Amino acid sequence: MNRAAKAALTAFVACLAAPVCAAEEDTQLWTAAMAMVDVPRGPGRVPLVVMADTQYRYFGNASRLGQNQVRASLGIRVNKTTVLSQGYVYTRTSPSAGLVSHEHRPFQQAMFRIVGNGRGPTVIGRTRLEERFLEGSSDMAVRARQMVRVNAPLGRGFVAIGTSELFVNLNSADWGPRAGFDQLRLFGGIGVPIARGLWIEAGYMNQYVARHARADRMNHNISLTLSLVR
Repeated sequence: MNRAAKAALTAFVACLAAPVCAAEEDTQLWTAAMAMVDVPRGPGRVPLVVMADTQYRYFGNASRLGQNQVRASLGIRVNKTTVLSQGYVYTRTSPSAGLVSHEHRPFQQAMFRIVGNGRGPTVIGRTRLEERFLEGSSDMAVRARQMVRVNAPLGRGFVAIGTSELFVNLNSADWGPRAGFDQLRLFGGIGVPIARGLWIEAGYMNQYVARHARADRMNHNISLTLSLVR
């Protein structure tokens, strides 16, 4: 873990223990559907991977749709455990007060296995670089994200899941982002099989968000994701 990640984690843990952080809190419901499919290929063809997801996030004690997101990407499978991809995200955010915002976000991503064979406890990494554009502003914000995920089989297809994802802004933009630590997401839950390659992931996510010139935010999110991997 590099110095920036250690500093962000230390600050987050300190805020959990210290009431002086005075972060605003909310309980939210995050729902998503995602798919990751290897494209059938013949001799000499590049091994392509198509990924897509859509997300709906309900804010204000899960009382209203505050944000929805659509993401798609096309990747190349370097080997059985590594995929490099290029994609695009559209995000619509509707605050309780203020104007609706529309964000366009090209991104580059690497997914890779860190340790394990996929049948026992396995650790997976995902590194993503995002170029963020907000409608109405010409300023581009660049953000790096590093996620680590642990899958631990429980038997009969059930899987215990834990993830940690650190977000760091690489620059400041006139529409809000400030260079430095942006947010940290910690998730714990369980994967429930439905059919071959199809399952539901359900659990709790703690999201700590740094904000400029106002109190930080801590969200307690119930997370439900329908996943298809083929």
